[in-house]
Amino acid sequence: MEQLTRKKIVLSLLDNEPKSTNEIADEIDESLTTVETQLTELVSESICEEVNQEESDHYAVRKDIETFAKLVKEFLSEKEEHITQITQFTTSEYYHTRIDNELIDYVLKRFYLDQVYQTDEDKEGTRRILHASPSALFFALFEDTRRFKESCKHLNQLNYPDENWDTERLIKLHCSMFEIPLSEKLYHDIHFPVYNDLYNKLGIRAALHRIQVSLATLDGKYIETETSGNMSSYRAAEVFSSGQLIGHVDPMVSCDDGIAYSHLGEFRLALELFDKGIRTTQDPILKAKVLNNKGWVYLDLKQYQKAIKCFEAGITFDSEGEIPLLRENKQVAEEYLARATDADNLTESTQIRFVHEQSVPFEETLFYEFKEIKGGNPANSITKTADEYAVAFLNSEGGRIFWGIRDGDRITVGVPLDERQRDNVRRKVSEKLWGIRPPISDEDWALEFHQVYELQGNTIEDLWVVELVISPQQEKEVFYTNSGELFVKTPGGKQKLLGPQVTEFIRDRWQNDTETE
Repeated sequence: MEQLTRKKIVLSLLDNEPKSTNEIADEIDESLTTVETQLTELVSESICEEVNQEESDHYAVRKDIETFAKLVKEFLSEKEEHITQITQFTTSEYYHTRIDNELIDYVLKRFYLDQVYQTDEDKEGTRRILHASPSALFFALFEDTRRFKESCKHLNQLNYPDENWDTERLIKLHCSMFEIPLSEKLYHDIHFPVYNDLYNKLGIRAALHRIQVSLATLDGKYIETETSGNMSSYRAAEVFSSGQLIGHVDPMVSCDDGIAYSHLGEFRLALELFDKGIRTTQDPILKAKVLNNKGWVYLDLKQYQKAIKCFEAGITFDSEGEIPLLRENKQVAEEYLARATDADNLTESTQIRFVHEQSVPFEETLFYEFKEIKGGNPANSITKTADEYAVAFLNSEGGRIFWGIRDGDRITVGVPLDERQRDNVRRKVSEKLWGIRPPISDEDWALEFHQVYELQGNTIEDLWVVELVISPQQEKEVFYTNSGELFVKTPGGKQKLLGPQVTEFIRDRWQNDTETE
């Protein structure tokens, strides 16, 4: 109880003018005697000081580095105790204004890095991470630095002109001994809800997720961190020491956040951030980098035509060919698109991902048919015409029909089917196709249910695109439905032939087959 009272007294003085004992007692609802006793201890420990004001004694918190270090130890030693007071301390102006250049110089000198981190730019990354991570600040103020002293001694011994390579290597090792623990402290602090208000105050975006995080770097690479893992790598230290988690004015931050969100599965947010990055930079190379990353998101979504357009736009900005990945990625997207829509590959289901309210990367042709299902019985709508489309494709060169894609604009709308309805569709479609004459084998067709995805990457429950694949036939037979109807495929759908049309179709098909032989 005394420790809690003591913290309340300190907090009442942090961001305010000096106060009298009566004012403090009223504010924290404690007796005057208790407050006076605690203040006497705080003054004796050089945490608070007396300020003679208005003919009475007032008190204030000292603002030197030593006092700040004592308060950091007092408030942050136990994260699970006095959570409200920890939050008030880490979000106070006192806390943030104390993490200044003087403190950074003090920390760097403790770790024998003051000769390495000399420019303001070098120090800025350290300042940011100490702002963002109370655990990193605790480490910086109280870590035993004897091993750093030993490392610095070796560094000085190697400081000869003919051994520059060894010196540079040892400098990197010496820095990593400092930077990597800071990176790990920040990563682990991300998962403590007690620091939420701190992250909100600083505008740290990725930290708010407190789940698996991908932290992007400016050159388009990323470090993936798992909840159970440690981010102990040179690259992680480089990311954090540059302070890239903290919001700043660089337009490429949008690109970095976009990569992070894409690895979190938040594809819609990722695309929005890439577009923001494109809008806020005039540098053609930076635009090309953002377009390359945006193209990769579309590749993840299996929207290959959109991916290709992004890579092509990036190539336009990269006129000197500084980013060879753009050309390579465009080729990858084109290969994926070819495999997904190859008209000669009519033995397997398509490989694209169907995203709700997004267009598919191919159009209706003699080989592809789209059908939007309307009405209250979608399963019946599919099974009623499955054999008619199958016969139409069998009487041409094979093909695919997709139920759940709007034929007017190629938009994926999906078909609502629960498990029972899907089983019903499988059974009835099989019965229909078994009735085709002459008979076809099970190897001549395939029925596939493709899950429909949100743009964010999550599947939509019980929403499907149903694909029926009909393989081309080696023998040029004429096929009929079980009821004796003959259908042929047309660019706009299927056509039922009657009377003389049937005779003409059979004659033409027989003649074409004979000429081929």
